[in-house]
Amino acid sequence: MAYADYTFYTTTYHGTAIATQEDFNRLADRASDKLDIMTFDRLVSGLPTAERAATRVKKAVCAVAEKLQEIEQAEKMAQAGGYGTDELGNVVGNIVTSKTAGAESISFSATSSVKSAVLSAAGDTQAQNRLCYETAREYLAGVTDDCGVLLLYAGL
Repeated sequence: MAYADYTFYTTTYHGTAIATQEDFNRLADRASDKLDIMTFDRLVSGLPTAERAATRVKKAVCAVAEKLQEIEQAEKMAQAGGYGTDELGNVVGNIVTSKTAGAESISFSATSSVKSAVLSAAGDTQAQNRLCYETAREYLAGVTDDCGVLLLYAGL
């Protein structure tokens, strides 16, 4: 179950990156699952009752959902555009300048280097998780559950 809905996304978070409610619901559900892992299931029984804390959790879901969409788009671009990594781990790729169906001809521009955290995370689950954590941390830092425990606290 997602901790934020499309109405919150468009009105309170003022999100515009995810165009449809269907896409948002799918991505917000995945983002909420990631928040459950990050918060050691402290949100499973419900959002904090403090309005400020609940709003920050919902904003974290929206931000992570947008990041997940960016990662999906980067992976699609990598598959379609011939992107890969160089020996330093930088994402490099070719921009398609023309395609021909008969005799199957594809022309590329000169190789370009793209240094984007999202593109670098494409295909790397650990990098994706790190990127999602960093995105959520902006909203969840200092937020506590109803028992007063910090949501991101990893201790006992």
